Amino acid sequence: MGNGEDKPMKKIANIFIIVSIISSCLYADKCSDYDEAYDIAMFTLTEEDGVSYRKSYDLVTELIDTGTMYLAFCSKTMRSSQQYQLKQSLKRADKKRGEYFSGAVREYHAIYGIRPNVQEIYQTGGGYSTGRRGRPSSHPRFPPVQQTPMPAIPRY
Repeated sequence: MGNGEDKPMKKIANIFIIVSIISSCLYADKCSDYDEAYDIAMFTLTEEDGVSYRKSYDLVTELIDTGTMYLAFCSKTMRSSQQYQLKQSLKRADKKRGEYFSGAVREYHAIYGIRPNVQEIYQTGGGYSTGRRGRPSSHPRFPPVQQTPMPAIPRY
């Protein structure tokens, strides 16, 4: 198969995997169904390793969702060692999700042309900062807000 034919097949395979995960979670009668959905999500995440941060974020979120459902519905039938291993893998996945989120934000910034590390300061009279200390690079968007004076406190 050529390079142009692989992409549609990969998309179809990904759609099939996602539909099977969702359908197995919705219609799971046995713990083996939840286990299977978790295994499929884990397999998909490992197979799609190295794709964009946005895609990786979605896949690891799916893994966490299926793992949580598996733990919630099957914790009474699982051994405590299995529960512990599942909880540890969910913790590792959550750490990865944080990294993928940061990368996804950078990707969206690049796509939409947003300058990273911008801090907007409104009330202090500062302006935009590019992460450097010192004089702001532009004026603030809004003028400083005048505070009304405190009313005088009557003395008795």
